[in-house]
Amino acid sequence: MNDMWKPEPKHIKKFVIMSIIGVFLFMAPIPDGEGAFNIPLGIAIDWVNDNIFTAVTVTTSYGSEDAWEGTGAGNLHLHHLIALVAITVSLLGTILAYTVKPGFIENNPKVRELFRSSPIYIVTKIVAFVFAWMIFLGRGSDAIIASFTGDVMIGLVASLVTIFIFLAPTMPIITDFGLMEFIGIYIKKFVRALFTLPGRASVDLMASWFGSSVASVIITRGQHEKGYYTGREAAVIAVNFSFVSLPFTFIVVSTIGITELFFPFVGIVYLVCIILAIVMPRIPPLRNLPNTYLEEVGKQINEELPENVSRFDWAVSSASKRASLTTADGMIKAGLSNYLNIFMDLIPIVLAWGTLGLMIVELTGFFDVIAYPMGLFLSVFQIEYAMEIAHVPLIGFIDMFLPALFLGGAPAETQFILGVLSIVQIVYLAETGVLIIKSKMPLGIGKLFIIFVMRTVIALPLIVLFTRLFLNL
Repeated sequence: MNDMWKPEPKHIKKFVIMSIIGVFLFMAPIPDGEGAFNIPLGIAIDWVNDNIFTAVTVTTSYGSEDAWEGTGAGNLHLHHLIALVAITVSLLGTILAYTVKPGFIENNPKVRELFRSSPIYIVTKIVAFVFAWMIFLGRGSDAIIASFTGDVMIGLVASLVTIFIFLAPTMPIITDFGLMEFIGIYIKKFVRALFTLPGRASVDLMASWFGSSVASVIITRGQHEKGYYTGREAAVIAVNFSFVSLPFTFIVVSTIGITELFFPFVGIVYLVCIILAIVMPRIPPLRNLPNTYLEEVGKQINEELPENVSRFDWAVSSASKRASLTTADGMIKAGLSNYLNIFMDLIPIVLAWGTLGLMIVELTGFFDVIAYPMGLFLSVFQIEYAMEIAHVPLIGFIDMFLPALFLGGAPAETQFILGVLSIVQIVYLAETGVLIIKSKMPLGIGKLFIIFVMRTVIALPLIVLFTRLFLNL
């Protein structure tokens, strides 16, 4: 006797077809005509960026010769304007949410959560707003609007706008039609043995791989608070399984400028992350965290396979059920939700933290001092320009995009190794770190930093080994 959901042929077909489309968009290698490969989504993004966004120029009466790199004084491309509007609306929406409290915010839980930000996000939005308009007007502190700080970041944000416009509506294709459920069920049996975790942790892995690291942490936090994970299990998942997603990995690779190496880049990222996920739970501090459920909910987990049901049938049933619940209307809403989260939250975060990070690195000697041991460590592995780029692995603790900004002009092997490292580090204060600290997981900022350093130190020799073993850079 079992209560497995019986899928209809149309539901199975929906799961299979949409999953194939999703895999094609995000993972199919297509020759770009120049001896390299790109994914279909990347090809579409490049075409739109070259033929629409950078082709549309708006001339203003503001700006300076150094503002908005490559556009000339007062000339803005379309994606620059979109970024500026998004950052402005993000702050104005937050102000309205706490003052006027209009119905369109108060009566919509998702919009209310978006604009009723935590204190750190409110400060971030204010900083991003000030920086964006200073760069736009070409007025204010040279430290902010200089070509090596704000100008770099506004260029990155503009490129992210182009990428996100495609990613937001297409992500549900690969996350909401059963592919995560199907693969997750098949890898469940390995999860306990390899990672000392319940099998359902595989769902967090798939959510991160195809969705985002933030989505993975949110899922983990919810499962912990509902009694499906112990404190140790939730912490292990949050700092080991919250990979930067496949689409976001593409963004980092594009930012560095090594899109032709996307597939080996992804392969080494996931290989190293899996090794770290095996090692990290078995050593302090993760090993010593309390392996108990929250007192208020207790243990709620039960992972038995339904009686007299094969794993394949169960995987198809679960995947088809997920596909059956996804509608065109739901996809549109999911796409809009992605747009809101990206343009109202992520874009301000990237500009604010990125500019501040660049200012600290370029205008102070802070990172030069604390990065000296890292430079020596990089030198051990004969990484070119080790001392000059020693700060790059450390600034990743602030935000995942920052390391990519400092790798331009470095040798290809150095770009590749440190680019992979920036993804493998996983713990980023501006994204997952804040969510973990605010949760009930037994991890504070001190333990997070220790884990960040440990992941960096353990991962680097593995990345160097695999890069030199598999690639000829």
